[in-house]
Amino acid sequence: MFSSASYRSLVACWLLLLTAVAATTSASAAPAPAQHLEFIPNQGQWPQPVRYMAPLVHGRMFLEATGWTYAFSEPIDPHTKPADPHPQDIRAHAVRMEFVNARPNLELRPNTPSGEVRNYLLGNDPKNWAQQVGSFREMRYLGVWPGIDVRLYENAQQQLEYDYEVTPGADVSLIQQRYTGAEQLSLGKGGTLQIRTSLGTVTELVPRAWQLGAGGERQPVSCRYVLRGQEVSFALGRYDRARPLLIDPTVVFSTFTGASADNWGFTATYDQQGNMYSGGIAFGLGYPTTAGAYSTTFGGNIDIAIIKYNTATTGAASRVWATYLGGSSSDYPQSLVVNNRGELVILSTTGSANYPTTTGAYDRTFAGGPSISPYGFGDPLYTISQGTDLAITSLNASGSALVGSTYLGGTSTEGLNLRTGMTAELMRNYGDQFRGDVLVDANDNIYIASNTASPDFPTRNNFQAARGAGLDAVVCKLTPTLTDILWSSYLGGGNPDAAYSLQLDAAGKLYVCGGTTSVNFPTTAGALQTAHRGDVDGFVVRISADGSKMERSTLLGTAQYDQAYFVQLDANGDVYLLGQSLGQYPVTTGRYINPNSRQFIHKLNAELSATEFSTVFGSGRPTIDISPTAFLVDQCNRIYVSGWGGNTNSGYGNGSTHNLATTAGAVQPTTDGSDFYLMQLAEDATHLEYATFFGGSSSEHVDGGTSRFDRRGFVYHAVCACGGSNATFPIPPGAGTYSTRNGYSNCNNAAFKFDFEPQRAVVGPDRDVCLGVGLERLDGSPAGGTWAGPGVSGSVSTGYFFDPAAVGLGQSATLTYTVYNNLCQSQTSLRLTVVAAPTVQFEPPQTEVCLNSPAMPLTATPAGGIFSGPGVVRDSFLPTAVGPGLHTITYTYTLGGCTVTINRQVSVVQAVAGPDLSICQPSAPVRLGGLPAGGTWTGQHVTGSAATGYFFAPPPTAQGSFVLNYSYTTSSGCVSQRALQAYVYPAPYTPTLARTNFCTTETAPVYLPGGANWSGRGVQGPGWPGFTFTPSLAGPGQHTLSYITVSGPCENRGTVVVSVGTPQTLTLPPDTLLCPGSTQPFRLRAQPLGGTWSGQYVTANGVFTPPPGFVGTATLTYTFNNGGCVSTATRWVGVAAMPAFAPRWHAANCPTDRQAPLQVQFSGVDASDALWDFGDGTTSTELRPTHVYSQPGRYQPKVIMYFNGRLCHRELQLAPIEVLETKPIPNIITPNADNKNDVFEVSAGCPPSLQVFSRWGKKVYEDAAYRNTWGGGNQPAGTYYYLLRYVDGRTAKGWLEIQR
Repeated sequence: MFSSASYRSLVACWLLLLTAVAATTSASAAPAPAQHLEFIPNQGQWPQPVRYMAPLVHGRMFLEATGWTYAFSEPIDPHTKPADPHPQDIRAHAVRMEFVNARPNLELRPNTPSGEVRNYLLGNDPKNWAQQVGSFREMRYLGVWPGIDVRLYENAQQQLEYDYEVTPGADVSLIQQRYTGAEQLSLGKGGTLQIRTSLGTVTELVPRAWQLGAGGERQPVSCRYVLRGQEVSFALGRYDRARPLLIDPTVVFSTFTGASADNWGFTATYDQQGNMYSGGIAFGLGYPTTAGAYSTTFGGNIDIAIIKYNTATTGAASRVWATYLGGSSSDYPQSLVVNNRGELVILSTTGSANYPTTTGAYDRTFAGGPSISPYGFGDPLYTISQGTDLAITSLNASGSALVGSTYLGGTSTEGLNLRTGMTAELMRNYGDQFRGDVLVDANDNIYIASNTASPDFPTRNNFQAARGAGLDAVVCKLTPTLTDILWSSYLGGGNPDAAYSLQLDAAGKLYVCGGTTSVNFPTTAGALQTAHRGDVDGFVVRISADGSKMERSTLLGTAQYDQAYFVQLDANGDVYLLGQSLGQYPVTTGRYINPNSRQFIHKLNAELSATEFSTVFGSGRPTIDISPTAFLVDQCNRIYVSGWGGNTNSGYGNGSTHNLATTAGAVQPTTDGSDFYLMQLAEDATHLEYATFFGGSSSEHVDGGTSRFDRRGFVYHAVCACGGSNATFPIPPGAGTYSTRNGYSNCNNAAFKFDFEPQRAVVGPDRDVCLGVGLERLDGSPAGGTWAGPGVSGSVSTGYFFDPAAVGLGQSATLTYTVYNNLCQSQTSLRLTVVAAPTVQFEPPQTEVCLNSPAMPLTATPAGGIFSGPGVVRDSFLPTAVGPGLHTITYTYTLGGCTVTINRQVSVVQAVAGPDLSICQPSAPVRLGGLPAGGTWTGQHVTGSAATGYFFAPPPTAQGSFVLNYSYTTSSGCVSQRALQAYVYPAPYTPTLARTNFCTTETAPVYLPGGANWSGRGVQGPGWPGFTFTPSLAGPGQHTLSYITVSGPCENRGTVVVSVGTPQTLTLPPDTLLCPGSTQPFRLRAQPLGGTWSGQYVTANGVFTPPPGFVGTATLTYTFNNGGCVSTATRWVGVAAMPAFAPRWHAANCPTDRQAPLQVQFSGVDASDALWDFGDGTTSTELRPTHVYSQPGRYQPKVIMYFNGRLCHRELQLAPIEVLETKPIPNIITPNADNKNDVFEVSAGCPPSLQVFSRWGKKVYEDAAYRNTWGGGNQPAGTYYYLLRYVDGRTAKGWLEIQR
């Protein structure tokens, strides 16, 4: 959205792939802008009730009986946006404006024919064709309300404008406009009318109203919109109801494109045609160079990038040329200027040893210097390892070749103003590193201002031969082709100094301004300030025309920081300076001022000895607000300032653009703090005329260099706008543009042209006018001025006319044309002499001829005049030279300075068959038209007659190309023939998909049927071998895929619905192991329900039945289909094998032990889960238990073994256990061989050890494993002592008697 003051139009552009410019009112030195707006009458080519149509930049305006309709369409620019292979609908929006309670059936009166002619051959029916349709530059609704007309036209800014013309006594309150179709109506800042549509916002600017005074001057009347719902009216201040009143709102429209590349904005300038040149730096390929430009190849590291824009057009045509410039290292532009031959002169800083120079140039050798980093970013990309020189280059007008190019420098650093670490720093703004200026004189000699640290910088014919110290300013004059230095000089003292700006006075003397930290900076006696006051002081000097003498020099400043960045001269030679100050800069009364601000404007006399005035402007903060970038004093001594502030400059201790003053009707009344600031002061800064911000969503700035105003009140500005594709830069409605998009992730060079519109009256040369031919229309440029003088009548609203009869034959009248605006008045005169009009007769011999007719001779009386017009060669009209149509032949006869013209029309007839036909089968018969109507058609499959009409009716099987001929015979017998081709195409095929159900987990592209263009969610392509559909990209749900198949121009459009399901999470029970020998059916479960089972021994509905003897596991799969998305899960079911085990027992102490208490060891079971039953009422779950039978008896042990999670078990009995009673130890034996008590029996268990002793302690027997076998041996009868030791550790002892 864009709102503007009524007198201001704005041009904005994204650089990198082109700029934009709107035509504006210009000074007399510039050509008047061409008119583009046309009102075309409806002669049947559009539906009723359209009366006229006006093409707009992105849409159309349809004029109807009681109002008009804006029909906007979405812009598409194939130059910057790749063509979409898939046809898409173009968005559109219509808004209707209706006159409320207006008279019905209003008369629309056209005015000022454009000379353009169109033919509308719409469709195949000649009844719908309109031929020889003219157009007009202006339309008028007559008597919309009593005494009120509406006039529509193209204003000087090439914008659609409409005026309400109110006659004396008419009721202004009747004027009401109703808007329908808009998304919203609202009043914007400053009183604009905002009409929001789906494509953007249309802004009707603040309305103006005025009456004409007695002298023809405009007397403004306060006027504003009144909005009630959807209806708009006007509220006026006091005015003279006895005089006519004019109410004038303006409608502005906008354009859109796109671009790509990375480049930063530095400097801009202009030429006399109003073209803009924008310069910056580029970091690689992608800058939009043009074919035939000097360099379309990126040189390396950082190149200069320059583009020329035609600011009178928009779109691709606005880029005139664009080129790279530089070598293999880093190159930076400082300043641009166009000389009198239209050649662009560039002052730059170069670090390239192979920067392009020209044969014969003053210096073709790179001197270089120490390694340096201009921005101090610490990135090697910005480090210039070989040092820098100045480079001055001149490109020819077409940007295709170098006119001249030279190095300029010594063995240290040139063209860089860097921080030194000293208390007083010259570099106080981001981008000050690359400040300098280049200028040309009337002979195209080139002047530069910059700086150097070289002690051997080339000097000649100078006023200061030696360098002061460190960094000095340098000022030089070179020849137009840069083959030699005319003069060159240092300028400075013992500390750093730098020069920033140049201006030449009428005598060829050169003024230079800049900043100095030198206490011994050279000044001249009688100067305004001869002593350095502290920190940095500004300076301005005047140098003699031959460069040999510094004629005048003064310092400017306070005890704090001060610098002069720009110098300008007015018509009297007085000097104006724009600069910054952190001190209390002196101000004079009676000037516009923002107290305590940090930007100053200072006017001095030409001798630099006295102050004419000085003032400060800004926010009043203690910090600097803006870095100055352009400065102008125009022919009316109005002062123009441009600069930027904000985040990018905050690192230098500077502020923002917040709290800077703006005026009513500002283009951009608000700021985000990081914008450009444009200001216009009245003559000698008496008051603020206009001020606005200008910027988008990023921190707009420049990275070096300066831009320019021209004397016509335009500023041409380069900008660095960052933020990638999300960044915005204002391109207001009505402003032309090449690109609206930052195509790089960092920054793009943006550029804008802003017109403050000071106006100058132009009426053309004095001339004769004829008596007796009616009123002579008076025109002037710019439009809207007033005419005065004898015989003048009319008004601004109706136009002015001169009546020769009021002056008389042979008499002369001097008329004045005066143009007013809010700034100053411009007036010029025109002398008209009344002469007699001769009697002239002219009629062509024929008014209708054939295209192939011979030349027709032309005669008129009196003879001796000039025939002109299309197809006219001397005194003949050649039909073949002009082509078919209605042509105007003009006879112009001049006698005594009085010119009479007579126009006659001749029709050249050429049969028109119309465009070729493309027919898709099957087809109904196609009506054939032809122009002129009434001819005959012939050819294959042609039917009908002149009475019924002719048709082309191919049968359904017909295919191919057919020639159809149309013949027309004129009334004079002239026969004209034309043919067309009828192309008959078979019907396109309809593709089908092999499958329509998919799953979101499918990430592999599925190839769609070939021979069709596909679109829709999840569709990609075209690629190799065609279009694909990727379910995972489409996502879940039903998707409609659209296809287009073609057969020639025939299209078959259709859709296919596909389903993409989401994979389901399947839940299955744990795997199951059945007990050995199971053959019972086992029911399987799963969630969600509804799936199917597959696998060994399982049914689809989930019943698993193991066969007899089956041992092992079966893997079973559960499958679930969710809208084409198939999910599977598996589990297994098995039948356990019968575990093999052999439970057993043995006596723990010895195998033969059977005597109670009997300790038994059980084993033979490997399972971890078993239950032992010992047969005596006790159990154990140990794997290898030990049990003691304490009582004699017969016991039956058994074991139960559990497995498969105790779901299965097996029980086995062990061999029975006989536990014998414990034998008592006898105390007597009778070994007499009767087998009764013959031996010493002590145990039925494990053999103990036995020792037998006599009564005297003598061991008479010993057995380590006694088995009840000792019967006394050879021992005599008697008493013995025994000692038994059992295997379980028990002992027994006692006395034993042997009886024999």
